[in-house]
Amino acid sequence: MDKFPYFEGWYVKHQADGKMIAFIPAVHAGITGEWEASIQVITEEGSWCVPYPVSECRIDKKNFRIKMGENLFSKKGIRINIKSKELSIQGQISYGPFTRLKKDIMGPFRLLPFLECYHGVLSMRHRAEGTLTVNGTKIEMKNGLGYIETDWGHSFPKEYVWTQCLLTGRQEGSIMLSAADVPLWGRSFFGTISAAYIGGHMYRMATYLGARILHYSESEVHVKQGKMHLKVTKLGERSYGLYAPQKGSMCRVIRESPVCRVRYQMWNGQERILDVTDNGASFESVRAQRT
Repeated sequence: MDKFPYFEGWYVKHQADGKMIAFIPAVHAGITGEWEASIQVITEEGSWCVPYPVSECRIDKKNFRIKMGENLFSKKGIRINIKSKELSIQGQISYGPFTRLKKDIMGPFRLLPFLECYHGVLSMRHRAEGTLTVNGTKIEMKNGLGYIETDWGHSFPKEYVWTQCLLTGRQEGSIMLSAADVPLWGRSFFGTISAAYIGGHMYRMATYLGARILHYSESEVHVKQGKMHLKVTKLGERSYGLYAPQKGSMCRVIRESPVCRVRYQMWNGQERILDVTDNGASFESVRAQRT
């Protein structure tokens, strides 16, 4: 790890029967080049950040295997043993096969060497089975679901909306969308990427595919690509603070609603592909500071 400022993290989400727990193992170095590691934990009850020495980290990005202290995150599942003053978690969750994207979510933008943040989706949806004990309370994952994505670079966008939901019930699947301010060649533009796995079909919308943001606010994003529309509306929230990278250092505090009420609407011309309101969606909205 010789380049800095830099960060790299993985968002590892699990949900079952209205319960949600996500882990964000990450490594990061600021402008001084001092490397640090951490695991952030998010549930519907709160969020925590546990630091780890970099010497206790082993990362295999190609095969998705991250070992941090006594914690392991891999494509086969997770094994957790976290003990701090505020947080105690033990247990393991095993995974079924990943639902992967056929092509990179960033498309040709992945090849640009100077973006502040890059994004990847490791699995849109997979089975998650196991048990975790969080501060003495058991979280049972029976017929549970998981989702995994990753980010790397030096800073999160100054302004963005991100949402993800594992859909159950009549319209099973998974959906993620991000709309963000992207600095490029001295200017900036609002770009978007999204993937929706619905009924066994994968739908992709992105700036590089011709998608345009018709409406953007802290609680709603409406994207159009040809005849296809995707509209995401946050209807309620209960947010917690998370640390986000700024020039490699995890010094910026953002707010995430890990379990909130969001409506997802998607249609292609007159065909209604998706219209569901889910109480277990995840949603982040960050606005730039105005001067």
